[in-house]
Amino acid sequence: GSYIYEEFIETQGTDVKMYTVGPDYGHAEARKSPTVDGKVERNPDGKEVRFPVILTLREKEIARRIVLRFKQQVCGFDILRIQEGDSLVSYVCDVNGWSFVKNS
Repeated sequence: GSYIYEEFIETQGTDVKMYTVGPDYGHAEARKSPTVDGKVERNPDGKEVRFPVILTLREKEIARRIVLRFKQQVCGFDILRIQEGDSLVSYVCDVNGWSFVKNS
């Protein structure tokens, strides 16, 4: 098979999961990154614990561009937020189409 290796990016302990429906609507949730302690926090139903997130204007534009460029009206992807000096820099990884989003 084929493999793509991504450079490890250290965050402040949270990952952002973004879901889009068309270029103008999205919902984002944060979770504790499993790289913090190797554990995924789950609720009593076994689902991953997540919290709503407000996206920056830049992140909203990134989401819009992903929808348009990948031609995926419904998709999901991860945003890694890195503090670089006084700036918050966002990196996108793992863009997934509808089949990977529907059970989230």
